[in-house]
Amino acid sequence: MKNWSVQDIYPTPVYLADVDNFDSIQNEIENTINNIEFSYSSGFGNTHKLSHHFSSSEEYLMGDLPIFSNELNDHISRYCQQLNFGTREYQFTSSWMTLFEKGDYAHIHNHNDVDFSGVYYYQKESDTEDFFFESPVEGAKISAAYYGGRIYPPTHTGFLMLFPGWLYHGVDKIETDGKRYSISFNIEFQKFNDTFPVNVL
Repeated sequence: MKNWSVQDIYPTPVYLADVDNFDSIQNEIENTINNIEFSYSSGFGNTHKLSHHFSSSEEYLMGDLPIFSNELNDHISRYCQQLNFGTREYQFTSSWMTLFEKGDYAHIHNHNDVDFSGVYYYQKESDTEDFFFESPVEGAKISAAYYGGRIYPPTHTGFLMLFPGWLYHGVDKIETDGKRYSISFNIEFQKFNDTFPVNVL
């Protein structure tokens, strides 16, 4: 047999990292979180708590977290370089905090109207992995073992993920005591007639 191969096509790029300025970022978030109210939202099925103000601009959380935002820009730039995106302007279109406690969960969903989504784990008291990505391969009946079902990244305090907005994800029902705080955000590359503040890679 000559010149044969098995190749993965249309891979799903997911960025996983620990933040560099951990202590500074944690202190900055700690000073902000004391002013945030969390409540269950009927719009999300009352399955977990969200920060009281759900923002449609970067002014809410990102505007209050310059140290975190600056480092996040570095990670976004690194992610885009790996994807050969080159130099592009982008914007945070929304940012919010979530609080998960025992019994909470998040339905499988995606953020299909944005380019990238991301999550930063400010505090995770349990070692149990609960956040998962759902396989984007629809109708994969040949080999579930190869195409995979759910992938559970190794989340922990200080952990950052960036991923395509179309990638389905969710959170299993929390079965352990303790709290899990995270910051979520959505990113779009600049398009025509944008009015949001932008960042340049």
